[in-house]
Amino acid sequence: MTESAVKVEVEDVNPVTRKLRVEVPAAEVSQEVDRAYRNLGKKAKVKGFRPGKVPRSVLELYYRKQVEHEVSEELVRRSLREALKEKELEPVSLNWPEVLPPVVAGEDFRFSVEMEVPPEFEVENYQGLTLTVPEVEVTDALVEERLEEIRERNAILKPLAEPRGIQTGDYVALDYQGHFGGKALAEAKQENYLLEVGAGRFNLDFENNLLGLMPEGESRFAVELPKDFFHPLLAGKVIEFEVKIQAIKEKAVPDLDDAFAQGLGGNFQTLADLRQAVGEDIIKDKERERQRLLESQALELLLGAHAFEAPPSMIRQEQEDILRDQWQRMAQHGLNLAGLDQEKMLESVKPTAERRVRTRLLLARLAKQEGISVDDAEVEAGLEQLAASTGRDVAQVRQFYQENQLLGVLRRQLVDEKTVKFLVDHAHIGPAPEAEAQEK
Repeated sequence: MTESAVKVEVEDVNPVTRKLRVEVPAAEVSQEVDRAYRNLGKKAKVKGFRPGKVPRSVLELYYRKQVEHEVSEELVRRSLREALKEKELEPVSLNWPEVLPPVVAGEDFRFSVEMEVPPEFEVENYQGLTLTVPEVEVTDALVEERLEEIRERNAILKPLAEPRGIQTGDYVALDYQGHFGGKALAEAKQENYLLEVGAGRFNLDFENNLLGLMPEGESRFAVELPKDFFHPLLAGKVIEFEVKIQAIKEKAVPDLDDAFAQGLGGNFQTLADLRQAVGEDIIKDKERERQRLLESQALELLLGAHAFEAPPSMIRQEQEDILRDQWQRMAQHGLNLAGLDQEKMLESVKPTAERRVRTRLLLARLAKQEGISVDDAEVEAGLEQLAASTGRDVAQVRQFYQENQLLGVLRRQLVDEKTVKFLVDHAHIGPAPEAEAQEK
């Protein structure tokens, strides 16, 4: 087949939008129409004619609209692919023509499309960034605090020895029904809901209203929920709650001794063994946190120093991904999601989505400039790490990523991690200002 004579013009609508005007010469259009009729003639069944012997004029009589539609689709698809390759464009989104242009014998075939592309920019001054973080330090107080957390996690809930009213620190199983404007709210209803009174994980005012209630006790009270309440439909409203206490339990925390250390499993024989292991874990945690702080600072500096526009379609996709995660978490907590204003919620996460997209674009550009990539062995190591963190077999994780076409996503994540590490490795790192002040 001869080389295509497709003509392509590119218009820069804005930094991330291109308009392509494509023109396929009449000769190529005729060739494609002829090919379509030849292929159709091999399989078309028309009464009075043997298969493969139907004249072109008869085929045109019966199938002209079908052929022209198929030819138009094929011309757009093929010429667009050629145009993108010729102009070295890699769109992140593309608006396919809503109405395919008509195929007219003897005339050129013309169409235009708009697409969004990654912004063109160079990452500058990325080596030698000045970063500051506190030094990794483990104190006895930190070790004791972590040990207390371990004790709390290993506490058990036990029924009250004697009936009494609810106290701060109790765990209470209750039924509640919320009312607003005199109407019972489906999204403010739970049965046998367990909460720690005084912890503020649900709402501190709500929890304080439970103090003193006895098992099987009932109460009705109003609470003004904050604007950042975890359920969007209840946030900022004054809700009147009806509650019924099903059970009150108190937390029994084990003593911190050798027996406790041995009961945790592992190689702990004494409390001293546990203290040493806890200290080592704190060091590892602080080193990971230190690395996260360094990476966050490096990215913040670069994002602030590079003004570039992110494609709206990428931001919108990220908004939808964030919202999907939020909805899944709310659904897992048994929240009724009916009536939520999706567009309002999408708008609320837009700043976060835009920052994530700009970060990815910046890292991708820097990786390209520095030739940073990951090989198959590094991808396999990434799969092994995922398997270890989720307690699954690496073969299962690999199969999941392959079947869901996620290996490319994993590769990009690993390249991003490698690129951020490059930034930190080539930065000037010093103590945090408060640490410097203490030294002086």
